[in-house]
Amino acid sequence: MLKRKKTAVALATGAMALGLLGAAPVAATTATGHAPAMKTWEDDWKATQRGVVIAKPGVLIRSQPTTASHEKGFIPRGEIVWIDCKVEGQDVFGNSLWYKIGSHNGFIAARWVKNVDHIPFC
Repeated sequence: MLKRKKTAVALATGAMALGLLGAAPVAATTATGHAPAMKTWEDDWKATQRGVVIAKPGVLIRSQPTTASHEKGFIPRGEIVWIDCKVEGQDVFGNSLWYKIGSHNGFIAARWVKNVDHIPFC
């Protein structure tokens, strides 16, 4: 039994070092003493739509779907973004769609993001 536990801890530690388990705690237990079901990266991929930033060097996150609104952050080129939905906004080089992203409660211009999945309107 002790050997199994050591092996499980070693495997979990190695997987976390490789980023396979994410930030979920390994030793967490519920009130019943059982380990809770861990959320996996597959859950995140299924939960929302994805896009990849294609702008150099990246894209600004705005508070509203316009370049005149407050800057809330920045996403560098090549990063995957989780998109909640799309809205009409200010035209950016021929594209008036903006993506709403929940991670920063803001918007990014669709012109600078290649959507991987179908993005519904809000």
